[in-house]
Amino acid sequence: MALGKGKVLGRGLSNLIPVNDKNEELSKEDLSGLREIKISEISINPFQPRKTFSNESLQELSQTIQVHGVIQPIVVQKNKSSTGYTLISGERRMRACKLAGFLKIPAIVKDVSENEMMEMALIENLQREDLNPVEEALAYQLIIDKQGLKVTELASKIGKNRSTVSNLVRLLSLPKPVLDWLREGKLSEGQARPLLSLPEAKKQLDVATKIVQEGWTARDVENHVSLILHPDKKIKSKQSDLSKDASIAKIETKLRNKYSSKVEIAHNESNGKGKITFSYANLSDMERVLELLGIKL
Repeated sequence: MALGKGKVLGRGLSNLIPVNDKNEELSKEDLSGLREIKISEISINPFQPRKTFSNESLQELSQTIQVHGVIQPIVVQKNKSSTGYTLISGERRMRACKLAGFLKIPAIVKDVSENEMMEMALIENLQREDLNPVEEALAYQLIIDKQGLKVTELASKIGKNRSTVSNLVRLLSLPKPVLDWLREGKLSEGQARPLLSLPEAKKQLDVATKIVQEGWTARDVENHVSLILHPDKKIKSKQSDLSKDASIAKIETKLRNKYSSKVEIAHNESNGKGKITFSYANLSDMERVLELLGIKL
């Protein structure tokens, strides 16, 4: 049922059960900044990492809001140099309210720095797992550039593993069509990551095209990339893979995912000895792997 354009939030602040992004009740300090604000007075967060919103998802949220109201208020900042407010987090809720025909929305007014605004917008989306790999990587890169942070420092700020942040940011060096496929979900992060070992953008795009067209798994991509980098080395057959101890193969997979690099474990069952081999595409890639291993040059 379409609502009139003059409709305001039917459930006022007295009926609101305010919670934060962790589904915890808001503190007294937050509640002191809680108010209803006209949606027309709120501008979008310029550092919003999420660029795409599902129309179907917005419609569903809009219908829920019409019935139950807004349970979780958005967060805004009062503009210092002009009238109105700037959104910090909650763009999806605000879009859904607008779609439902509401003029006002419950909001918490905070006074934050530009750096805090970037971080809050990113963390909200990470907690909801709403971002695709490219959006997440771009958000990381923006904070790194704006705040002059190292990957280690950013990872600590947002509670992520250093290798996770590093591997995501490296995806941004892939050709644009490959990044588009990542955005659209035609490629997964695991499928795209081995492409970083290829030194030429054209070869990265060629292999990515085959992944999309032929439905390769991440392991298929790793083997194909290894064959390109080491054409004289015969790729192990599926049979030899099956013959490898399952626990060793599992460790190899974990190391590949963690370091975004081809890793091989040669293990001698008779004496328990062996070796772990990391492959790298160039000197820069070697430095990256060494840094992730905790070795500073």
